[in-house]
Amino acid sequence: MPDDPQIWIQILLGYIHDLSIAVYLGGAVAMEFVLGPAQTSIPPAQAQVMGQKTSDRFLWLAWGSLILILITGALRLERLDMLNVTWPFFESPLSLSESYGRTVGTMFVLWCVLAINGALVTFRFRPRLAGKIAPGTSAAQVTSNQAGRIAAATWIQRLTRADLAITVVVALLGASLKWGGLL
Repeated sequence: MPDDPQIWIQILLGYIHDLSIAVYLGGAVAMEFVLGPAQTSIPPAQAQVMGQKTSDRFLWLAWGSLILILITGALRLERLDMLNVTWPFFESPLSLSESYGRTVGTMFVLWCVLAINGALVTFRFRPRLAGKIAPGTSAAQVTSNQAGRIAAATWIQRLTRADLAITVVVALLGASLKWGGLL
């Protein structure tokens, strides 16, 4: 058993990092392959409530996971003396001329895509789903509102599927770092 506390910190950071990735990926799989199909087998009003409640909870997990992935990833690189807080920020294995650095760079870009997708779902499309129809609303406005909700739901489904694929790629890229990177 290692006595150096620095090793235990590195192990703890790795555990939290991997657990965060597993939570994000597992949540995306559950949303796509469990929740989505289940919603088609229940009445639309119940499906909407179920979808709203589960997505509220999933968004907390997703954002928490994304933040922990970024923080623990940066701390792990810093503890491996690959990332500095002063210029130059990257040490040799992390430079883009190295396979390890290109792989980590690609993972960071894909993390940014996940964060942008999450922001779109959280702040643009979900509010459109939650809108209520006021009394005295015309039939044309109701139809327009329903079309907007359908469009928002379609975009959320597309982004969720894209996130699932991106997360699988990021997990594979992360696993390849053990052997020096993939790219």
